[in-house]
Amino acid sequence: MASILKKYIEYLPLAGTSDVDGIGEGNTPLVKSSSIGGNSRLYFKMEQLNPTGSFKDRFAALETELMKRQGIRAFIATSSGNTGAALAAYAARHGIRCLLFVNEITPAAKLDQMLVYGAEVFRVKDFGVSNELSAPIFERLQQLADEGSTRLVISAYKYSPDGMEGVKTIAYEIVEQFGGVPDHIFVPVGGGGLLSGIWRGFRDLKARGLIEMLPKLNAVQPELNDTVVSAVNENAKSAREVITTTSISGLAVQVDIDASLAVRSVSESNGRGFLVSDEVVLDTQSSLARKEGIYVEPAGAVSTAGYLKALETGFIKDDESAVCILTGHGLKTASSGSATTAGPVKFIQIGDIGIGLLAEH
Repeated sequence: MASILKKYIEYLPLAGTSDVDGIGEGNTPLVKSSSIGGNSRLYFKMEQLNPTGSFKDRFAALETELMKRQGIRAFIATSSGNTGAALAAYAARHGIRCLLFVNEITPAAKLDQMLVYGAEVFRVKDFGVSNELSAPIFERLQQLADEGSTRLVISAYKYSPDGMEGVKTIAYEIVEQFGGVPDHIFVPVGGGGLLSGIWRGFRDLKARGLIEMLPKLNAVQPELNDTVVSAVNENAKSAREVITTTSISGLAVQVDIDASLAVRSVSESNGRGFLVSDEVVLDTQSSLARKEGIYVEPAGAVSTAGYLKALETGFIKDDESAVCILTGHGLKTASSGSATTAGPVKFIQIGDIGIGLLAEH
């Protein structure tokens, strides 16, 4: 199967050559539901079947390809888990040094992945708890990148817009696999980049005359990290910042990174927002496994939890089709305890973030 970077090169910022290198990202199946929701027109986009187990591979494949072309030999990045694993893998593929700064609740299994691929991992105290605590850490990491003449990579349009264009390919594949445009897309929202990227992809196809209609994009978030959903449903123009307490790893993004972009994307599509409790998410994760044979991490089950809520409230009509984006594999949050054999995770505080880290080997 051709690399999605080569397959969709005309839609991506890869001018100059079609010589691109991937490890099998994209081309994930679109699977029809067998029982969940009782709706024969429900489908799952199986992004957990990407090489490192999440949709972030689409971003990492393009971002590292661009870094390779620009001669960048080392970079720093932030991650709550899946981005770090994806960047570590693709950096290893291209021989680029990868320094990852993660929050305190990143699951052990995701740390395992980062370390196995050879990344250097730093867990930063208070990172990802609130904007007040996280903002100075972001600022210091940007300073570090500037001092080291490299880049700070974050899977968001706000920070890495070119790499994030890789996410658009999800929309292209859905149209190809579905044979048209579904009525609804349900997307889990953390930072907001995934939903925003999918919307950009559908708009690309509409602008080129390849599709006639656009789907309704529906944002789904944990109740304990409501940056986007209430804003959408209240017709606000921008997201709000919160103190997050959700246990759903990967969606605990309390600041407005691409969240306002996601708010606008949902509104433009005439979609809605849905809040679900952490408990409902875990129940839905179990249902996907037991009823569909699909094992996703809790964040990957959020879209389906939102779909079920939309079904209960009558927002989804019986004759309407829907696609739930399943973002990450269930093994992402299964603790293996093997990180110590792959390499150490270094616990640091903001004062420890200095240029010396780039010099360490």
